[in-house]
Amino acid sequence: MRAARSLPFGAGDPVVPPLVQSVAFAHGSAAEQDAIFANERPGYVYGRYGSPTTAALESALAELDAADGAVCFATGMAAIHAYFTGCALAAGGRVVAQEDPYGATRALLERLAREQAADVVFVDPTDASAVARALEERPTRVLYVESISNPLLRVTDVAALASLAHARGAKLAVDATFASPMLTRPRELGADVVIHSLTKYVNGHGDAMGGSVAGAGDVVAEMRERAIIDGGYLPPHEAWLILRGLRTLELRVRRQCETALAVARHLAAHPKVGRVHYPGLPSHPQHELASRQFGGAYGGVVSFALKSDTREAAFRFLDALEVVASATTLGDLYSEILYPAMSSHRRMDLAERARLGISDGFLRVSCGIEDPEDLVADLDRALELT
Repeated sequence: MRAARSLPFGAGDPVVPPLVQSVAFAHGSAAEQDAIFANERPGYVYGRYGSPTTAALESALAELDAADGAVCFATGMAAIHAYFTGCALAAGGRVVAQEDPYGATRALLERLAREQAADVVFVDPTDASAVARALEERPTRVLYVESISNPLLRVTDVAALASLAHARGAKLAVDATFASPMLTRPRELGADVVIHSLTKYVNGHGDAMGGSVAGAGDVVAEMRERAIIDGGYLPPHEAWLILRGLRTLELRVRRQCETALAVARHLAAHPKVGRVHYPGLPSHPQHELASRQFGGAYGGVVSFALKSDTREAAFRFLDALEVVASATTLGDLYSEILYPAMSSHRRMDLAERARLGISDGFLRVSCGIEDPEDLVADLDRALELT
């Protein structure tokens, strides 16, 4: 794991209690208020335009992501939608996107292509020649990838993709949710924009949703405008909870990565498991890249397919779990399991889902901070019923 850095705030930072920020702020003269409404100076005039606590979170995220600024949204998907519509696809822009991202991200891009004739093409981000061809077909504004893909756990070479994109006049945007700022900071590797679902590792407690977009000043200004007009700005109470989560991010992620490696090794040797996806295993196609890019840690998520690769076997397995909770999220203190075919990738074309390897017996485990032996025992007990 990368060397830990001090988080960009201290325990004594003055953060306004969120419940007193909900509606409006009296702030100086009329001229000062006018400048704040115009985004020409900082200040607080209305909750949708900003709040002190959310601004504190944005400042912390900007520093963690080595960006000029960050804007927080109510959910990760709100952040992704704002970036695609505000920066990537606006005024006829074109997007080359990873073919196997989070299912809702792909569904959003497909919907934008279908309903608004957006120019979107999907590509395998681990195939540099395929990425180059896609970028060269037509002028492209954004190459969009995930640092670790959801749920196949492919690892993207951020530095190489940044060079490919920039040489062809495109920006590189990276959803770094699965890696979190503790494993990688994409802008330090050449990426232009970093996106997080704050709901996951950054919050880490399963009690608040949020998303963020961090980048250069022009991106921040456009995202701020989108948050104000579209109404997707992150409320202060959620920002306060996420700031609390940031304080333990390094401790949590370190433990989750250690547990995930142990779980992946165990599942890889289990007779009831057909295949395991985890960047920390030497069998993973991008293992060497992950070791270099993430500094010795490999993330807290393990994906695998049952030997009996069927929906029925998957349901029996899910129903038998006692320690691992069935949930559509990840990165929490407790371990969670997701069945992509039923939830995150339910809207994906069946043939495309099968081509990518998200089969009927494919499952995704987000490791928490429980005793790894308890977690392995729970998985073993459920596997016996498959």
